[in-house]
Amino acid sequence: MHSSRSLLVLLLPPLLLLVATTGPAGALSEEEKHVMVELHNLYRAQVSPPAANMLQMRWDEELAAFAKAYAQQCVWGHNKERGRRGENLFAITDGLDVPLAMEEWHHEHEHYNLSAATCARGQMCGHYTQVVWARTERIGCGSHFCEKLQGVDETNIHLLVCNYEPPGNVKGQRPYQEGTPCSQCSSGYSCKNSLCEPIRGPEEAQDLPHLVTEAPSSLATEASDSRKKGAEGPEKPGIQSGLNSSPGYVWGLILGLLLLPHLVLAGIF
Repeated sequence: MHSSRSLLVLLLPPLLLLVATTGPAGALSEEEKHVMVELHNLYRAQVSPPAANMLQMRWDEELAAFAKAYAQQCVWGHNKERGRRGENLFAITDGLDVPLAMEEWHHEHEHYNLSAATCARGQMCGHYTQVVWARTERIGCGSHFCEKLQGVDETNIHLLVCNYEPPGNVKGQRPYQEGTPCSQCSSGYSCKNSLCEPIRGPEEAQDLPHLVTEAPSSLATEASDSRKKGAEGPEKPGIQSGLNSSPGYVWGLILGLLLLPHLVLAGIF
């Protein structure tokens, strides 16, 4: 687990970039895919105020293949051909840390007001709202090592793209409905760990290796520890970045550079 990052690039609204550095092309391992889904479901189950209609999220190989194909283009920006898919991006120069990436996105909840469906002025919330968008139930991510990432001066960057269906961040809508967990689950869903889980037969369930039924608290602790370590000051320079998007979105695209550990806004991208 990498403990530090020095340069943080944050891209607002609809797009999220994730970390990846496994193998020469930065492909996500099976374990990393599993952790990605587990952490999404962990944060979705623990939203505050609680959600009445939060669906359980699962891995989707078609979305993963779509995300991987775009990551291989090494472009820092939204996929204009993504159609009806949400999209999250994250980039980093010095190694994969999925819990850290998830913690960075989730940390935006501090700036989001569910009742008003607004983000604090000057802050970003689009990554968080996509992660906890109640109607989103499928995620697929792909990563690639880019010697040159178009739109970024840094070189040798690991780029990760996550796509979501149905997409979140729909203009005029809140991420989820506040209420008693699972009280608004649709027909065909049961309640599991405060999430609405599709009712499946035994054979169908076996075909979903990344479907999470329990969200281990150790992952949340690990994510929090990674984030704290990253803020203490890096041992070597790194670039992190996140961007969130889906069709028709609330927030406009804003890009900025954040320098750690002093969190100084260094410029507009």
